[in-house]
Amino acid sequence: MTKVKLVDVWKMYGKVPAVRDLSFECESGEFLCILGPSGCGKSSTLRMLAGLEHISAGDIRFDERRINDLPPKDRDIAMVFENYALYPHKTVFDNMANALKLRGMATDEIRGRVQKAADLLQIGALLDRRPQELSGGQKQRVAIGRAIVRNPRVFLFDEPIGHLDAKLRGHMRGELKRLQRELATTTIYVTHDQLEALSMADRIAVMNEGVLQQIGTPQEIYNHPANEWVASFVGEPPMNFLDVEIGTGGSETEVVVRCGGMQVALTDVHRAALDGARGGARLGIRPEALQVSGTADGPHWTAGTIYAVEPLGGDTLVEVAFQGGRVLAKTSADFVGAMDDPIYVSVDRTKLHLFDSGDGRALT
Repeated sequence: MTKVKLVDVWKMYGKVPAVRDLSFECESGEFLCILGPSGCGKSSTLRMLAGLEHISAGDIRFDERRINDLPPKDRDIAMVFENYALYPHKTVFDNMANALKLRGMATDEIRGRVQKAADLLQIGALLDRRPQELSGGQKQRVAIGRAIVRNPRVFLFDEPIGHLDAKLRGHMRGELKRLQRELATTTIYVTHDQLEALSMADRIAVMNEGVLQQIGTPQEIYNHPANEWVASFVGEPPMNFLDVEIGTGGSETEVVVRCGGMQVALTDVHRAALDGARGGARLGIRPEALQVSGTADGPHWTAGTIYAVEPLGGDTLVEVAFQGGRVLAKTSADFVGAMDDPIYVSVDRTKLHLFDSGDGRALT
């Protein structure tokens, strides 16, 4: 197993920076996802790790060995691409064995490695087929098997399941996660899909416009986003954001935030966090932190009307319009309501997020 370390890495395309001063570590045997939108620099980072792109500045190290100038073939990595990159004229066996044959490995060892990988991926019955005879999921397994047989120091995955249908993607997420645990190989996985990152990774590195925004466990990224951008990008349905005014409540010590007809009393933790705000504050509320009801159960409920209802099978999304704004709430599947019906919404104030309205950094 190998520890991967990036130190102050830059990637320039002409005068345009694709990756800016990037530093992070992927521990030995860890499954790390690099998550971000198109154009954020995640694929450029992966290609620099693989040696397919020149590093403009900084260092990449494998177990403290600087590999900046090492050619791809000498880095002992295996990369899996989104488009499979299989040889159409070769059988599954030959596609998986190709790299081993080029190394001059003995025939018996090649056959053993290929068969072991095929059994692990449940494609043992497909070894005599050619790519055109396979489904999309089977092709992806072959591409992964081709990487496994090399027994590399590091796996690099570049959105390997992004083009599969939703059901197959869900299945492959579980397969890949289990496979990585069994092999215990250091893995860096690039994706724009937050669900993939949250469900598969040990840690997530979130990037935007070439800059690392936050790195942490899925729980840390989701529950404690470093800034408003991370909070808006991670989470489905997305977090609600409201511009609020800060004032006093029913007593001199109570601090509340107001947005039109909505008023929320802050906890001691949130109140203390406001002292660090350089400008005003923005309020962030995840849909699951909102409760909706047809009747008000006290003064902490905000009156509004139903703007839209989205049944999702196991859950229902209810968008509530109130004086001064709209919020999206996540509630149970048995919710009954129609557009323009009166409704009340309440906030779990222990699950609020506050962001500096100036620079967007998280205050809590």
